[in-house]
Amino acid sequence: MSEAAAVRSSTQRVRAGAGSSCDLLIALATHEVVAALLGEIGITSDHLPALRDQLRDEVEPEPADWHLRLQQRGGRAGPDGELSQLLAIVRSADCHAYRMLQLAGADTGRLRKRLIERVRERGHQRVSRRTEPVARAPVGPLRMSSRATSSEAPTQVRPTTSSVRAAPPSPRLSAQRPPRATPAAHEPEQHSTPAASTVRAPRVSPRPSATPSQQVELEPRPQAQAKPQGRRGQPQELRSINATTLPPMVGRVRELSMLADALLRKSVRPPILVGEHGSGRSLLAMHLASVLDRPLFRLEAPDYEDDETLADDLELIAEAKGVVVFDDLDRVSSDAAPPMLPALARAWASGAPRVITVLSHEGRARLEAWMPGILDTLDVLMLPPLDTADVHAAVKLASEAILEQHEVSLAEDARLSELTRIADRYLTGLAMPGRALDLLDLACARTVREAKTEVSNDAWVEITCERTGLPHSRVVGTGERDLLDLDVRLARQVVGHEHVLEVLAALVRRNRAGFSSGRPIASVLLLGPSGVGKTEIAKALATALYERGDEALLRLDMSEYAEAHAVARVVGAPPGYVGHEQGGALTDPMVRNPHRVILLDEIEKSHRDVHQLLLQVFDEGRLTDGRGRTVDFRHAVVVMTSNLGADTMIHHHGQDDDPDHVGDDQVLAQARAHFPVELWNRIEAPLVLRPLTRAQMLAICRRLITSSSARLTHDRGIRYRVDDEAIEQLIDRAGVDPALGARPLRHLLGREIESLIAEQILRGRVRAGDEARVLLDDGRLVVEIGR
Repeated sequence: MSEAAAVRSSTQRVRAGAGSSCDLLIALATHEVVAALLGEIGITSDHLPALRDQLRDEVEPEPADWHLRLQQRGGRAGPDGELSQLLAIVRSADCHAYRMLQLAGADTGRLRKRLIERVRERGHQRVSRRTEPVARAPVGPLRMSSRATSSEAPTQVRPTTSSVRAAPPSPRLSAQRPPRATPAAHEPEQHSTPAASTVRAPRVSPRPSATPSQQVELEPRPQAQAKPQGRRGQPQELRSINATTLPPMVGRVRELSMLADALLRKSVRPPILVGEHGSGRSLLAMHLASVLDRPLFRLEAPDYEDDETLADDLELIAEAKGVVVFDDLDRVSSDAAPPMLPALARAWASGAPRVITVLSHEGRARLEAWMPGILDTLDVLMLPPLDTADVHAAVKLASEAILEQHEVSLAEDARLSELTRIADRYLTGLAMPGRALDLLDLACARTVREAKTEVSNDAWVEITCERTGLPHSRVVGTGERDLLDLDVRLARQVVGHEHVLEVLAALVRRNRAGFSSGRPIASVLLLGPSGVGKTEIAKALATALYERGDEALLRLDMSEYAEAHAVARVVGAPPGYVGHEQGGALTDPMVRNPHRVILLDEIEKSHRDVHQLLLQVFDEGRLTDGRGRTVDFRHAVVVMTSNLGADTMIHHHGQDDDPDHVGDDQVLAQARAHFPVELWNRIEAPLVLRPLTRAQMLAICRRLITSSSARLTHDRGIRYRVDDEAIEQLIDRAGVDPALGARPLRHLLGREIESLIAEQILRGRVRAGDEARVLLDDGRLVVEIGR
């Protein structure tokens, strides 16, 4: 019976014997190897049909997805597929074929053990070792490495559908990695391209004299147990990494030496390499193949869905005296510990084989949540970011592969140094240089889509503007002159407080000129009574700097974070804790877009532990969230507001000939006494906003009326205006109270003016295209309609 007939999909429940797992077992029993195994435990294929018929009358219908369950337990077609499928049946106590074996009197535990042994025996027959002479060193043991491409045919033809798991990762994930080829194009390069064996990357090694006397090819067997590996659902080969095919690294010699030492130590303390995506962490780990005298294998965590599959691969590698780079554990999307983690933990504990695990900071936090205390037993090696010169060199090396893959070239105006600057300053996500290479990849894709052959500077500038919402002039640096009149533009939206606007504009100009020192653009504290315009200043900054208005403003009401446990809400709870999936109220929006104005309203009401979080933001321009991610604040303006000292200011208002400066020192003294000293010293500019005067209230009232009329025009096509006498009356009724500011005026405008016009609109007296005029008639507000 063919495999398609034996394992067929169905959307209905079927009875045993009608396309069920029993049919599959009967079909497998016709194979010589399976028949021999069953014969060893006293089962013959002639008895199985009768047992199937007996089972049909005794059990409930079998679920239609029985074949999917077998596939999840390794029951897929491929090399030694009959053994794999029988082993999957023995592992599946819920399928009918398993019960049929029990009816036949089979010892399923003994059968399972024999199957595993047979799978391993047949797998070892697929391991081929071939020697190839190379330059002989004065001393040194044999080094086992991946098979260089050769013109000689392999000893055994592998299935053409198999894939190679040791292919180098995408260039966007590391600084110098070659692009990942498609499976169809990748296999000929590995097996039949003679030129590949002649390409040797410059050796980056702490022991340059350790040249091996000969290379021993090691091609571990394809797993006879057809594992649920690979995105195509096909069995995959284990192949060690060929150090001669790896691209060169830049600036990682010290880290490579540290990794090699950690792996070669006699004590069992497995290393984990912690670095951000795009930092070149996987390439660094794979370069161990150039300094270790043993084969190096790269295993990807998403390929393993159970403990036994990974354990089998690790056992094979241990027998070959190999070393494992266990990568992509970050891509295992599960809050619970993945099923293959016990096998990895056993390898860590036994040291057979030696394993180096590659993780991000978030993955490190998840590992600690999965296995509390495990990090104390591991050697955690942190991968620092590359310096600027090394980043530029890495981008230059890896860009050639990306351009070649897209079949495009750089235009004359395109400079990779400018690409690197833009990616580093304006984009987020991957670490450098991966971020710059990803931007180049996007620019190449757009160039190809537009049927062009050269990638211009405008291509990556446009993509950056689209992804960040920043204006073109800001990204290319031609809009710097606009900052010279930033205070004037802020004054168009904010009434009064000229001294505050001048200080803010000076701080922004200083940062844009290059004096940022890795800190936020500005960190200011606005002190003043309610309603004087503290929030309006933050909105005006967001509009002037980022041209996205409210979208660029991140506002947090800090009175909601008055308890100690509220810190987890700011940065997000660690993996495994309640609220982890919600993320941090401050950090998650900044991860999505770091170009923002952050408004921390009523900062004095938040808990002291929240204040401590801000120290790292103000000092270093970054913050680590609950998932272990480093969040960038270098492109943000942090505005804190507080009512501290407002009582003092109100008390002195109007009692002195120069009220503008009365009480400022007392206000600052009260604020300084409230905040921790270490926080106060990191605030660049504590500024006092004085109470509003009557003239400023009149100007605010006119702006509120203009804004309200614009909204009505947009929605209904109706405009309105208010006479000066009516505005004066509104000010008199609202009052100029330094404790309340302009908020009573806003409410009064809604009750008296907008409600009056709304009544005329609903009565049909004011229609689209009309202009309403509000004036004072005998002390009463009336509406006149004009066309």
